[in-house]
Amino acid sequence: MDQRCRYCGRVLDTDAPGHRRHWPFCCQRCRLAELGQWLQERYVISRRAEDVADDARAARDAPGGAGGASNGEANGA
Repeated sequence: MDQRCRYCGRVLDTDAPGHRRHWPFCCQRCRLAELGQWLQERYVISRRAEDVADDARAARDAPGGAGGASNGEANGA
């Protein structure tokens, strides 16, 4: 499967140092253009932060989830 620039769709050469440096974009221009889209509020996050926090809490508290003892409790701290 080809990796493509997130902004312009150009196929990325994963071995090219320039493409690795700007990953997941092909160049600095695409990286800055994407940032500009966010800064001009043309992109939005479709969920409220509270909804994401609720989902994380539900996953943590679910049976077999990451609930239970925290790292401090597990380490005897």
